[in-house]
Amino acid sequence: MSEAAATVETKPRSLFRQRNFALLWAGQSASVFGTQITYVAVPLTAVLLLHATPIEAGVLGALETLPFLLFGLFVGVLLDRRARRSVIIAADVVRAAALAWIPIAYVLGVLNIGQLFVVVFVVGVMTVFFDLAYQSYLPGLLGRDRLTEANGRLQLSESSAEVIGPGVAVSYVVSFVTTAGLPVDEPPKPQPGARAVSVRASIREGFVAIGRHPLLRWCTTAAVIINLFSAAIMSVFFLFLVRVVGIGSTQVGLIVAASSAGALVGALMADRLTGWFGVGPTLILSMALTALGYLVLGLVPGHSPAAVAIAAPAAFAVMFGVPAFNVVVVSFRQASTPDELLARVTATARTCVLGAASLGSLLGGALASVAGLRAAVLVGTGGTFVAAVVLLFSPVRAVRRLDAPPTDADSTSAPVPGMTVQEQTS
Repeated sequence: MSEAAATVETKPRSLFRQRNFALLWAGQSASVFGTQITYVAVPLTAVLLLHATPIEAGVLGALETLPFLLFGLFVGVLLDRRARRSVIIAADVVRAAALAWIPIAYVLGVLNIGQLFVVVFVVGVMTVFFDLAYQSYLPGLLGRDRLTEANGRLQLSESSAEVIGPGVAVSYVVSFVTTAGLPVDEPPKPQPGARAVSVRASIREGFVAIGRHPLLRWCTTAAVIINLFSAAIMSVFFLFLVRVVGIGSTQVGLIVAASSAGALVGALMADRLTGWFGVGPTLILSMALTALGYLVLGLVPGHSPAAVAIAAPAAFAVMFGVPAFNVVVVSFRQASTPDELLARVTATARTCVLGAASLGSLLGGALASVAGLRAAVLVGTGGTFVAAVVLLFSPVRAVRRLDAPPTDADSTSAPVPGMTVQEQTS
């Protein structure tokens, strides 16, 4: 057999030629287009149409992620005991119905901030179920050897949704139709001889799994810090742009588009960055770049002709590093966690991270009310730099690859499946 023929036979088949992944990708892509309503269109509606106060903007931001703090751990236990596909489908149906109310209420002239609170909270609860279910469903659907590639494709869809703009509730209907075609999965099977444990003990197992895993422990810690302070900034971000920087809705749209383009480019570059610099340096660089972008945004002069020209590149930088961080961490978590524990480990990480975001949104609203909008943004910026410093002085900085097991000579820390450390850490 010729070398060329061997290359053709061993080349991995495109993920999009695999029916099951194509269906999951289509459903998840449609879903994130709809989710952009809660991240962009709803806050803009609150600021521009309902004239929300800083406190109301903070509460609205908190309600997006509060459901993870309230229910994430219990949903993780549930999803480790039952099939996940039906949960994905049900979550889409409820989110579509909830978001459909916003344009209806606006046309009827009855829309108010309280209704936005309810809609965002309901969508947030269903997002808990959707996100934990699909992230736990993916390894069993596709296998664990191409998770980084698969998560990169899924992250690219999310970034593309941000570029193109907020979706509509019908996106969740499209997601429902496509995911309904996925194969029915079985509930995870426990290890032979494993005893049934209580819900409380099951939740504890998720925390223990992350606590014993060096990479996931440090990455989760850094993600908690940056989400706390990023949420503080983003909860008042649109108020800051409109009332302090003094720009209109069109200019705000340009800045949002720039940030979304940054997320898209970051998703496209994630694999290449980790190949050039290694996993650890890429994670640190991504967080540092985000913090630097926030700093520039916080210093944008008010009512200046150059405001958009300064803010747009800064917003691009803020979002550029996020996909690289997300793809690597999610892929490693899926690859290194047994199926019967995966939903709980995912729920534990996302509960900590998004729970911090919920608290951060309230913090941002409170800071803006007491010290002013610009002060809230700058205080939040200082916190985001802390996340980069945490990773810089952690063992994560020495991680180069995720596709080969470490040896005793590589690291003095406990072995981590799939992690290679190329330099000694202190």
